[in-house]
Amino acid sequence: MLTSDIAIVGAGPVGLLAALLLGQRGLSVALYERWPSFYPLPRACTIDHEAIRLLQGAGLADEFRPLIDPVIGPDRPYRFLDRSGETLLQIDWNRPGASGWAQANGFFQPDLERMLVRRLESLPNVQIFRGQELVALDQQPDGVALRFAAAQDERAPVPAKARYVVGADGARSKVRALLGIDRTDLGFSYEWLVVDVVPHEERLWHPYVVQHCDPARPTTLVNSGPGRRRWEFMRLPGETIEALNTPEAAWRLLAPWNITPGNATLERHAVYTFRGSWANRWQKDRVFLAGDAAHLMPPFLGQGLCSGMRDAMALSWRLAAVLRGGAPEALLASYGPERTDHVQEIIGQAVEMGRIICMLDAGEVAARDERMKAAIRNPALALKPPPEPRLGDGGAYRANDPNAGYLSVQGRVRRDGREGLFDDVVGTGWQLLLRSDADPAVLDSETLETIRRLGIVVAEFGPEGDTVDLDGSYAAWFDRLAADAVLVRPDFYVFGTSSPASVATLVASARKVLETGGSRV
Repeated sequence: MLTSDIAIVGAGPVGLLAALLLGQRGLSVALYERWPSFYPLPRACTIDHEAIRLLQGAGLADEFRPLIDPVIGPDRPYRFLDRSGETLLQIDWNRPGASGWAQANGFFQPDLERMLVRRLESLPNVQIFRGQELVALDQQPDGVALRFAAAQDERAPVPAKARYVVGADGARSKVRALLGIDRTDLGFSYEWLVVDVVPHEERLWHPYVVQHCDPARPTTLVNSGPGRRRWEFMRLPGETIEALNTPEAAWRLLAPWNITPGNATLERHAVYTFRGSWANRWQKDRVFLAGDAAHLMPPFLGQGLCSGMRDAMALSWRLAAVLRGGAPEALLASYGPERTDHVQEIIGQAVEMGRIICMLDAGEVAARDERMKAAIRNPALALKPPPEPRLGDGGAYRANDPNAGYLSVQGRVRRDGREGLFDDVVGTGWQLLLRSDADPAVLDSETLETIRRLGIVVAEFGPEGDTVDLDGSYAAWFDRLAADAVLVRPDFYVFGTSSPASVATLVASARKVLETGGSRV
């Protein structure tokens, strides 16, 4: 029987990233995928600044940078248009994100998966088993026994046991089904034809990302990686999926944009049902859900994969803390409450946007257009891009701190003669950022020992400090938080903030959470 620290079911990007993050933290990982071979066609096509920071932390930034198409600059707006082409809404996503990367980026999912697999293959403590379909889970006091069936005449199934299991096996999750976990559904359900195209010649697209809110046929255009474009066409009442999901229908719908078989390659067409839902539990004993197994959302915010990558990171640092750092199992219980509240807000926003886009009734469309155009004329009414939500209250960040649970920032810094993004220059893991030079009386011997034991990297931004804020990101952040010290967790979310005199208390709070598994302090 194969034994491992962690078994991951599902080798899509979420499962691959989780395997990499866990493997890099020294855990043994077995990754199981029911399909026998790699899927080479596009699926997810948008990745945000936070998700790229996760890849950066895993050492993949340089390899991934040429594979993305940033939606940034004044010539790359994201607009909603009415049936006549008049702007209903422009969302300010064509700007740098808080994590040091563009707010939104197009990419080709097979590129990401190949990159992750290459890195995984270099880790001796990670094994990948394809053609293995999960059929049973047996939770035991010291782990989980897994039973697989060979898929499509692959090699004999491997009986396995792991201390913990991560179900990252997609929307039709077998792990979720075996656990008997039900879902909350928001009642948003529309079929769309998704068409991926490779134009043969470079073309200037303006708007770069657009929602055509035309009741004759709601349509999305989006960049999907360097040299690629995606169209999404909503299925209309009375139209069958069989008639819509054909190459002929795809070319017919593409024709208004002068996309033809003579100047483009039709890479893929498929009908998807856009939904908004989440699992009502994300953990059952030693088994966890992540990615589409835990949540589904319409694609209008480009946050489906990004949310799954957050799940992977949120689980990975906790599992490593428990299995390698001596933290109690109780720390794992904070994963579900934190992530489900966070993703529910994003799902709600995506569904709200979808209801605007998918509107077909003439009277409702007219009222919508009038309301949205009025908001454009009155900046006070204009829809702003939503802030990154706060994590749910799971007990793994500081209580009664209004800054805790929010995403941290990453800017460019200089330290020891090196310049670059903070994580590359200073380091990842727990991060303690100080506005001014550290007072030796504040960082007493007990605090310094906790910093050493937890592997906290410290950056001092004062005049005599060791770190220089090259673009003013940190000065502005400290001002916005009204804080002089910020402690950031390994997943880049703020654990807590403090004044200079209370840094020792802040660090002690993190130590207590890791010692107790989530006591609020």
